[in-house]
Amino acid sequence: MLRYKIILMSLVVILITACQSHEQKKEVLVEADPKPATEIENLNIKISKDSLNPDLYYQRSKYYTGQQDINLALSDINRAIELDDRKSAYYVALSDIYLAMGRIPGCLEALKRAEELDPNNNEALLKLAEVYLILKEFQNTFEYTKRALDMDRINPVAHFIRGYAYMELGDTALAIRNFQVAADQDQHYYNAYVELGILYMIQKNPLATGYLQTATAIEPNRKDAYYLLGLAYQEQENISKAVETYEKVLVIAPDFKEAHYNLGYLNLVYINDFDAAIHYFNRAIALDQSYVDAYFNRGYSYELMGNFENARKDYRKALSIHPNYENSIIGLNRIDSLEGF
Repeated sequence: MLRYKIILMSLVVILITACQSHEQKKEVLVEADPKPATEIENLNIKISKDSLNPDLYYQRSKYYTGQQDINLALSDINRAIELDDRKSAYYVALSDIYLAMGRIPGCLEALKRAEELDPNNNEALLKLAEVYLILKEFQNTFEYTKRALDMDRINPVAHFIRGYAYMELGDTALAIRNFQVAADQDQHYYNAYVELGILYMIQKNPLATGYLQTATAIEPNRKDAYYLLGLAYQEQENISKAVETYEKVLVIAPDFKEAHYNLGYLNLVYINDFDAAIHYFNRAIALDQSYVDAYFNRGYSYELMGNFENARKDYRKALSIHPNYENSIIGLNRIDSLEGF
């Protein structure tokens, strides 16, 4: 009947001093240090002085990519390549832009050119592996990660990509093995710990919480690991820890509707605090007015409180969003039987 969802000013101070004698008062203004130029301002100045330097356009393109200003990034990297088309790194940067634009063929073509210019470019090899992973061409993924590992066995990204490929193929054991190697080689590899936590949680293995706790320690301001940790505690029926963890999620991301929903579910099913449950379901619905499960469970909370009128409204609302929503049909029939209809 009930379900829960599974699913991370600067101040410029002007000092004014006064020097005062018995005869007259003088104000002495101490000028503030000039505001340092920003990264983009420095790059613009350098380009204005050396407009044929391709590396400056490359650096500015990387900056724009980081700022998600894709059109300017593309313009600059194309200018860099126009000035020097023999730099492998430029094509890797171009591939990142095409990937951000969703232009997978262009991304692949750019990476192939980067590989052609420098067959030992580890970054290009790993990005090729990633693109083939997206395309679900796993044999190519394994080929490129192997080449990267042949050059450097300490290569956590290569192991992570292999782990993800094995996970996609359904080989959980090899996925865990590769994620673990990635985490061992880079003890701050957030995504590796998260994936390990997910896989162990699916297996209902208590090791899940340890990996997810490590992920939250690495990136304490990211909501996803905290949310997954809350789910792990919930699966283990450690309700107090689950509630505490979901509340941390809401400190980081107050509009995370699934955390509100799951807090509602815990209060409904385990804590039997129906007022608190309704409060959290209200928050979830305010964030998503088509949240059918939240309507149903709020209705069930009302039903358990004996407020059949509001329960009916929520069951019917759930049905208006999701016709034939079975739990609401059962709930309405149950209320009718309780009231003797």
